[in-house]
Amino acid sequence: MGINSSRFTKYRFWISIASIIVALLSLEATIRLYDSFAGYGFLSQHRNKTANSNQSNRSIIPFRTFGFPLYTTISNKKHILSRHGEIYPLEKPQGTFRIVAFGGSTTENEHSYTNTKSHYPLLLQDHLRAELNTHNIEVINVGNSAYATPHSLILFELDVLSWEPDMIIVSHNINDLLTAYWPDFQFDYSNKYGTKYYMPVMYNLSTTDRLFQQSSLYWFARDKVDSLQSSQANILSRKSYGNHLDPHVTHTFKRNINTIIAIGKQNNIKVLLGNQPLQRNEEYFDNHMAYKRYNDIVKYPLHNEFIVHHDTFNRIIEEVAKEANVLFIDNDSFLANEEKLFVDYIHYEPEGVEILAKHYADFILANNIISIN
Repeated sequence: MGINSSRFTKYRFWISIASIIVALLSLEATIRLYDSFAGYGFLSQHRNKTANSNQSNRSIIPFRTFGFPLYTTISNKKHILSRHGEIYPLEKPQGTFRIVAFGGSTTENEHSYTNTKSHYPLLLQDHLRAELNTHNIEVINVGNSAYATPHSLILFELDVLSWEPDMIIVSHNINDLLTAYWPDFQFDYSNKYGTKYYMPVMYNLSTTDRLFQQSSLYWFARDKVDSLQSSQANILSRKSYGNHLDPHVTHTFKRNINTIIAIGKQNNIKVLLGNQPLQRNEEYFDNHMAYKRYNDIVKYPLHNEFIVHHDTFNRIIEEVAKEANVLFIDNDSFLANEEKLFVDYIHYEPEGVEILAKHYADFILANNIISIN
């Protein structure tokens, strides 16, 4: 009886183990099927943070720290990659008017691209080509989520100048402004971008992450746990900053924009500065910022103060454009009052992206900016 009982216990143990394995494999297959129907593909690695996250253990991108690849090689020739993978020849074709759009996530337009495969620079390119009846116009998107003016400065000086653009569009505000709310403001923004939240090498992947990195089920479960922990730990908090920002903050923002303009003028490149639309509803701000992972150290201003600060940065953009005698477009007055155009306080629904692109196109055409030989 003892031997049979022991064998039965072992049999039940292995049956249980086998059942657990089958259940896990079934869940893995279910998640992959869901991803497949969502357009990612059954074998997609889009959930794999060790391969895809800006906060992964990949090498730092000199000198931007994080971002996207700028180049690809086709038939042994180097080509430019836009933020969403559109390909342009590195050597600008003769007779082509090349525009490069700089900015953060509001230029990247990730939400719109996910839903419609479009973003404002691509739509702007389509509008300009259609209105001017030519394909010799390129609008290359180099916007990236969380990029601020230092990232655009580096991109412009070290890469984009070599692309021989005829014009650049620069639209920054929120990522520079948020730097003011991180502790111990630094002129190079290292108080924000030098932290573990933005430095890839400071993101420590666990042994479990590496062991199960190929499992969509693992990353699905981990995301749920991370979301639960974030919702409990990193709720946004506020303090009063007053209506006037630290002069070092505003001076640095103005300095960076002026430097971008100076590089453009030195190289006979037209510069178009655009201010940033802000949806001023506090609920829109809270919905987007409530559970950011860095909310444990960042203190946001009272919302009425934040609106004043954002308006101050927009006003700096306009003032710099006038002082430097470069082009300026008022996007804020044009879009900000339409809540339906926004996903949150600064990011646009696809309809908002389309309207923004048309706004830029109308401005460029009305001012006869494009000249094609």
